[in-house]
Amino acid sequence: MAQITHRHAEAFNAVLHVGSFTKAARLLRSSQPSISRLMKELQEAVGFVLFTRSDGRTVATPEAMALHQEVERSFVGLERISERAAQIKERRVEQLRIVSMPALAHTFLPVALAGFLKDRPSVAAAIQAQRSESIASWVSTQQFDVGFAMLPMDKPGVEIELFDPAIGVCVMPAGHPLAVRPEIVPQDLDGMPFIGKGAGSFMSRSLQQVLDDARVRCDVRVETPIAAIACQMVAQGLGLTIADPFTAKAFEPLGLVSRPFRPAIAYNFGVLYPSHSLRSQLVSDFVAHLHLERQKVHGKAPSSGAP
Repeated sequence: MAQITHRHAEAFNAVLHVGSFTKAARLLRSSQPSISRLMKELQEAVGFVLFTRSDGRTVATPEAMALHQEVERSFVGLERISERAAQIKERRVEQLRIVSMPALAHTFLPVALAGFLKDRPSVAAAIQAQRSESIASWVSTQQFDVGFAMLPMDKPGVEIELFDPAIGVCVMPAGHPLAVRPEIVPQDLDGMPFIGKGAGSFMSRSLQQVLDDARVRCDVRVETPIAAIACQMVAQGLGLTIADPFTAKAFEPLGLVSRPFRPAIAYNFGVLYPSHSLRSQLVSDFVAHLHLERQKVHGKAPSSGAP
């Protein structure tokens, strides 16, 4: 195989992100012929087709999408070198790299991280959202210090602990008739406009099993696997949804309320660490801080230790 250079990877990454050779050339301040040449060389090096043309558009092949996962990982590594150099220059000598599933990355973690960094000016942090299925790979290769993903999970190269069982709650507008109930059961959702989770996810299967057992059919108006999007749809008046308590708590300022859903649907959020490196005191302190913050989400007074 011919040598694949950083320029090949950079051009490939740009074409995938912007969807055309011409736009990629503008993004990289290059020329369209130069991008075309680099893609031709890369295609010859890997031995398979990377892009096709359809209705005047550049379309990535499935093989290109699979290759992109590795290319993106390499770019994260290169970006970390530049970021770390800048941090050292600014005398930020400690770093905290976090990767998380969207349910925590979009709501709970940013707020908790802000509180953690408030009195730690020497710490620089990075946070990235990924699907649970890929987080173990990012953590095991030590590109991140700590990760948060949905369990069960059994992957080599990572140590896994339960962070929070995160029992699902039913999210609704504060003025909804069901808001007077202390808890919601499947029969309450029969025929109700509902924001579903989409097919294929673990939580979708768990919820559907509960509804099927109760012979309940919701009026699914929108489907999305992202809890924050589902709650935003609830805020727009499109229906109810089942979400984790962290996301539900974040949407209370928009006039939403949540009630426990029974039978319980456990999200089982886990915390992942690289198994081949020592856990830093900074990471341990951060996770301890998160345990205190999660107790606030559940309406419990913070205790002196993790659960």
